[in-house]
Amino acid sequence: MPIRSDTRKKPTCNRFKTKMKLALLGLVAVSSGAFAQPSLSLNDAVSLTLAQHPQLKKYAYQREAAKGMMQQAGVSTPVNINLDVEDVIGTGSYSGLSAMQTTLSISWLLEDEILKSRVKVAGEQAQASDLARQGEALDLAAETAAIFITLLAQKEQLKLAKLAEAQAKKVLENITVRMKAGKSNLVDQLRAKAALSQKALVVEDLNHEVKASRAQLAAQWQGDADIQISGSLQDIPSIEALNATDEKLKNHPRLKTFAARQRLAQAEIALAKVTEEPAWKINTGFKRNEQLNDFAFTVGISIPFGSENRNQGKILALQAQQNEQQAQADAWYQGISTRILLLTHKLKHNRHVIQGLGSETIPTLELANVKAGQAYRTGSYSYTDWYAVQQELLAAQTKLITAYANIHLNKIELERLTGASISH
Repeated sequence: MPIRSDTRKKPTCNRFKTKMKLALLGLVAVSSGAFAQPSLSLNDAVSLTLAQHPQLKKYAYQREAAKGMMQQAGVSTPVNINLDVEDVIGTGSYSGLSAMQTTLSISWLLEDEILKSRVKVAGEQAQASDLARQGEALDLAAETAAIFITLLAQKEQLKLAKLAEAQAKKVLENITVRMKAGKSNLVDQLRAKAALSQKALVVEDLNHEVKASRAQLAAQWQGDADIQISGSLQDIPSIEALNATDEKLKNHPRLKTFAARQRLAQAEIALAKVTEEPAWKINTGFKRNEQLNDFAFTVGISIPFGSENRNQGKILALQAQQNEQQAQADAWYQGISTRILLLTHKLKHNRHVIQGLGSETIPTLELANVKAGQAYRTGSYSYTDWYAVQQELLAAQTKLITAYANIHLNKIELERLTGASISH
């Protein structure tokens, strides 16, 4: 849900000046129903997402599957016990089986090196799956945090809209009184009525946006849409906290995933090499002649025929995959580093916006709004000019909320890109 950036908000009169400052400078979103149920912080929302989001459930099954594959990879070829009964033509009292020969044979493969390679492949596959889960969890945590911050900003905009609506009502009342006294005209009253109706529509629109964002946030952990949240947009990151991004980036799950895929390809290459030559098979056993009631020990070696380089094509393909993963890792690192640099500049810019609006622009416009209202009531200033001042103040106040929200959204994206934990 995008942050609203339009300026169709409400003028602010002197009577609501103190409340407006509380709304903009306090910037604390606490629902009126907070006493009915506990409110959620950003950390609470992220924790619920990581614990209950449907997309992360599949990794629990993948983890169990990986354990099974590792266990299976370490199991050697099972011992085969074959009981062969051969019917020998002859006469006797054995119902046509007067002469029988039974062979008990045991066979196995010389595969110790193959087993180790298979276990190595299974282990690398399990690690790759775990890193994939870390990467997806990081994305979902950032998504949840972004929705949370958007909801906080929408609630602040709603406060501002309601204050502007109340101020518009007060202005209309004043104009109506002045018109009855012959100090104002019908045009001003009609314009004030139209302005009030617009303010009411903005309040209604923001109410719907807040409701939709609540539902979107709760959907992250399949929870109740009637949730309450609490938080402050004023808690912005320090510049010092941004200097460690390069070190964090090197430990990002995505970057580790590329390395894990390279190791997996290397393990599969090793397995392909040890299985390149067909395995010899040894057979031993005992043979019994039923007619003579005699036993004999037997032994044999099966030497399969086949090319010794039958896996060369597979090995070449796996080596190409290794190189591809390295190229992707280099491209990913370069791209993310550039995006981090841009986000850092955006964070600094939003800090300057907050400082400029809070220390100069808004205080100046608040004073101008007060003076314009006084001048209008004395008949020395037009309603059109007063209304323009009110809209300029409203636009600046809205921009301040947006700047606070943007600095948090940029921080969340920065944490996602660097692989840092999403927190507030």
